[in-house]
Amino acid sequence: MPRFSLPLALICAASVSAVAIACNVPVFRYALERWPADPYEVFVLHEGALDAEAQQQLEQLRMASSRNSGTLNCIVRDVEVADTDDEALKQLWKEKRSENGEPMLVVLYPRSAREVPDRLVVAKPLVPQSVERLIDSPVRQEVAANLLTGDSAVWIFVPSGDKSQDEVALRTLTEQVKHNQETVELPPQEEIEADEFFRSENPIELRVGFSIVTLKRDDPRERALLEMLLASEPDLEQLNQPMAFPVIGRGRVLYALVGKGIFEDTIAMASRFVVGPCSCQVKDQNPGFDLLMNVDWDEKIGGSVVSEEASRERSKPILIPIPSGK
Repeated sequence: MPRFSLPLALICAASVSAVAIACNVPVFRYALERWPADPYEVFVLHEGALDAEAQQQLEQLRMASSRNSGTLNCIVRDVEVADTDDEALKQLWKEKRSENGEPMLVVLYPRSAREVPDRLVVAKPLVPQSVERLIDSPVRQEVAANLLTGDSAVWIFVPSGDKSQDEVALRTLTEQVKHNQETVELPPQEEIEADEFFRSENPIELRVGFSIVTLKRDDPRERALLEMLLASEPDLEQLNQPMAFPVIGRGRVLYALVGKGIFEDTIAMASRFVVGPCSCQVKDQNPGFDLLMNVDWDEKIGGSVVSEEASRERSKPILIPIPSGK
């Protein structure tokens, strides 16, 4: 079955969730400027004291973390198994520990990622390559660069390895993205400029633009990114089909389109959503989850067309009377 019903449900829910605080600034620009990337939780799990090499890797993670001196949206925790009261971590250690009991790198999605089936992204041995690949990768840097030059969305295309499937999916995505870039329009300029959230000072052009970045499954540098994407929905890891993930804002992935779900209507639907007016400024009432990105967004954005950040408090549900009858 083509994978496109989930995006429809999510977008519809996001569009009606908070009419009371609607604004005319496009979704992609509001997300770029006013939705800080939510933090992942990264654990170094171990029994006994860490040796010098493992301690160095832990410090590398800490230095990269935005909670310290870095720009990686994560919280790093050093956990001795014998000292923790977290039963989930203890069970994870029991299930995943290596034969020699070497320290383990555990990565959890942000707590705000309510749509993922399990917060666990990956649990693997703590080795230098795993740490380096978690902190950054070429595809994530390319995605960030495109978003920071004003792209409305960047599509991460993940080939399946089946040449015929991949060619059809990529051709469809490429043609539709080009068509959308030429036909989808921003909200009227006068409405944007009249909006109370709008500010004119910003070095990033406000425009409609889409790009595609390919992530090859066999690229070892992109292993961590691939794990984040494939663990975000229940069965993606088992599907041998091409996939496409639209990314907006500061690395927010909306959902996955898979196989025959990569077609004109679903791509156009995503394009219209991200370019349309931001009907709900409260981030966690919108679809998606944030990627782990090593980017100083505030410094690179350098300005804002959005005058103030919307409250993160949830608004009360809007009750709509339903008439009796059929």
